[in-house]
Amino acid sequence: MKLLTLVFALVTSLYGCSSNYKSNKFEKNTWLSNNDVSDRFNPRANMTNDLIENYLKPGMHRDSIILLLGRPYLETIENRLPKGVEVPDSISFTDSENLKKENRDRTVKNFNDWYKTHSQPDTLMFYPVGWSTIDPNFLVIKLRPDSIAYEFWVEQH
Repeated sequence: MKLLTLVFALVTSLYGCSSNYKSNKFEKNTWLSNNDVSDRFNPRANMTNDLIENYLKPGMHRDSIILLLGRPYLETIENRLPKGVEVPDSISFTDSENLKKENRDRTVKNFNDWYKTHSQPDTLMFYPVGWSTIDPNFLVIKLRPDSIAYEFWVEQH
């Protein structure tokens, strides 16, 4: 009987641990203890939507985000297109004419020139949140120059 009670307690404990792992709700301790970018089954993946919808708000200061989520995997400045600006079809790599061998060099040059003109430097914080098929996914937080967050999304790298 004692063995049966011990096995039941062990199974119940293990089930309790694993149910937290698959939760869709943000849980700070689980988040903080799962910061490995190589973890293909990171529990952060399940809680990211809840985090974005209920915890991360435009206007949050960088320091408040770090208190909530820990240090980012990467914090950097990247040139990115502003929200709503899209690459014109005439220089897009989805246009089959632009992919023809005789047009590639010109298309790449035109794309690079256009991108330099239309992109802007953005401060970004990256937090690993699991993997897609072959690449890691990151929660990305965009900051204004005064360290105030104003956009949040998940992207693949």
